[in-house]
Amino acid sequence: MADKKIVRSLSKYEALLQKFKVCRLAVRLPIEDSIAIELGFSNELALGDSFLPAAIGKTTEFNANGKIIIRKDLPKVSQTNSSWRSWKDWHGQEHSGIVVRTIQVFPRQLVPPPSEYLTVLSAPSGPAVCSRSISYNKETKEDILHVVNLFLEIFGEFEVFDDSLEFSASATIKRLNWKLLPPGKYPFLRTKEALSEFLVSLSESDRPVVEDRIKKITKLEPDLLGIGLGGFKDYVVFGFTKKNRYVLESPRLGNATYIFDQNWEELSTKSKKEILDGSLHEARVIHDHRWSRDIVGIIKR
Repeated sequence: MADKKIVRSLSKYEALLQKFKVCRLAVRLPIEDSIAIELGFSNELALGDSFLPAAIGKTTEFNANGKIIIRKDLPKVSQTNSSWRSWKDWHGQEHSGIVVRTIQVFPRQLVPPPSEYLTVLSAPSGPAVCSRSISYNKETKEDILHVVNLFLEIFGEFEVFDDSLEFSASATIKRLNWKLLPPGKYPFLRTKEALSEFLVSLSESDRPVVEDRIKKITKLEPDLLGIGLGGFKDYVVFGFTKKNRYVLESPRLGNATYIFDQNWEELSTKSKKEILDGSLHEARVIHDHRWSRDIVGIIKR
């Protein structure tokens, strides 16, 4: 049993990990309700459930969303941002609205998220939340250290089990990336109510901007609405099933909306890394003055 805070090296765990050619880190169920809710899951986890943990600290943040490196060694580039602003005109009257502006910034380089999923598997002593299989001699210490710190940050502890002897992975694995709402029409007011928890979690500067985008998307009459769970909690999917197009919107996407033309069933089982970095999108629409026109054009195409 390992029970430590986040560590910077594997030195304390090398002897434990080297006992097994292949192993899994695990925490036995049940886990505390407060931890489950923080991870984005209020319902009881079942055998075969697999989830991307929500960002609750530095390690889980990197695991779910990656990190941005500001490349000050490169020339500045143009970046378009949308924000909610208040201002006074020449007569002293106050106005508020969305302001789109382009500024010069140093290039941002995304370090892709590791997207390590945790899965409920069966152990001799009962179900447990487990890591993927880890081979100490075949993987980098950096990758293994990330999995170790993932468990320490979430649970504060973990156990190490022999992968081949202690676990049966025969259960059907089901990734819990999205909560799908009942099919039907989703006008703005219905959508806003369904996304209330998502919108409340946004900053006061992001919320009006995202609401405006949602209002414009819902005018196109989507018939599927998916809310992200766990590490996807900042993401919303609007589906236009008859046209086989799905719009992925989130303030975390920075200055773009992503549109996919793949089947929803296939898309919903992929990790965030696979979705955003796998060249799976049909279009990437920048949040500039042409955003609304471009979205309409693609959906109606």
